[in-house]
Amino acid sequence: MVDVFKAMQVMSRIGKPPKFSLTPSEIIFREGKTKLLRYLPKTRKTAPVPVFLVPSLINKYYILDLLPAKSYVEFLVEEGFAVYLLDWGVPDDADRAVTLEKYIEGFLANAVSEVLQLEKSKKVSLVGYCMGGTMALIYAALFPKTVRNLILLATPVDFQNRSLLSVWANEKYFDVDRLVDTYGNIPVSVLQNAFQMLKPVKTFTRYVDLYENAANAEFVETFLAFDYWANDQIPVAGETFRKFVKDTFQQNLLINNKMKMGKRIVDLGKIKSAVLNVIAEHDNIVPPESAEAVMDKVGSRDAEILKVKGGHHGITIGTSAQTVVWKKTSEWLKKRQE
Repeated sequence: MVDVFKAMQVMSRIGKPPKFSLTPSEIIFREGKTKLLRYLPKTRKTAPVPVFLVPSLINKYYILDLLPAKSYVEFLVEEGFAVYLLDWGVPDDADRAVTLEKYIEGFLANAVSEVLQLEKSKKVSLVGYCMGGTMALIYAALFPKTVRNLILLATPVDFQNRSLLSVWANEKYFDVDRLVDTYGNIPVSVLQNAFQMLKPVKTFTRYVDLYENAANAEFVETFLAFDYWANDQIPVAGETFRKFVKDTFQQNLLINNKMKMGKRIVDLGKIKSAVLNVIAEHDNIVPPESAEAVMDKVGSRDAEILKVKGGHHGITIGTSAQTVVWKKTSEWLKKRQE
C-alpha cells in the first residue's frame, strides 16, 4: 500500500537539485569552456598509469560521480588509481564554430598532456562513456603512443544499425546542415526530445515507478539524482554536431577507417593499447552490434568484450555497474600497469 502523503513529498522533489556529494576534486587545467578535474587520492600510493575519464559531450559529466555508493569515480579513487576527468563545460553562442577536431586534438589532447606531465607518466588509461567513448576511440587512433589501456563503456562505433537514432539521423530524413545553420548550437530541447522519444511511454510511466516506490529511500534518491541529471543536458557546438552526425550516422566513416580529423585519417588499426569493450545487452541507444563492431578493427592483441545485463545508463550506475562493471574494469586495469 502506497503512503500517499510520503509519495507526494517525494514527487514534490522532482526537478530540484538532489543532495549531491561529489567526490573531492581540484581543477588543474582550463582551456576554453573545458576543465580538467583531478580527484584527490585516498590511498598512500596510486597505480602507475593514471585513469582519464572521458564523458559524453551532450550530457554533464557527473553521471560518473552521481551519488555516494553510486559513483564510478569514487570507486576508482578508492581502488588506488590516480583519476582525472575532462568536464567539457557548457558551450554558448561564442562556441558555435568549435569543431570536433578542436575537442579531440585540442582540448582532450592538451588535457592528457597535462596529466602525463603531472603524473610523470608516458601513458594513460582512457575510459570513455557513450559519445565520450567514441571520442576516446578517435583520440587513441590519433595519439596511440599516449594510451596504455582503453575502456569503452556503451560506445557507438558502427552507426548504421537497428537503433531509432540511426534511422532518424539518416540523411534521407535529417537535414543536419539546415538545423545547424538555423540554430547555431544545437538546443537542449532538440536533444532531450529525441532521447525521450526512444522510449516515449517510459518517459511518463517512470514517475509512476517513483510514486509506487516512495518508501524505498535508496530507490528514491537514485531516481531523483538520475532524473535531474537526465534533464540537465547541455547544447552541442554547431560545427561539432554537424561533423559528428555526417561522419558517423550518415556516412559511417569511423568504422570504415575513412573519418578525417583535419588532414589525418582516423585509422582504428593504429590502436595498439589493451581494449576492454563494455556492452549493455539491452541498450536502446547503443545496440550491442554497434559497439561490438570495433573489435575487428583495432590493432590490439589484447582486446576483449564484457557484456552485462541492463541498459545504456545502467552500465554506469545500475546493479550491473556496481556488481560487475566497476570490479571488472578495476581488476583489468590493475593487470595492465606496465
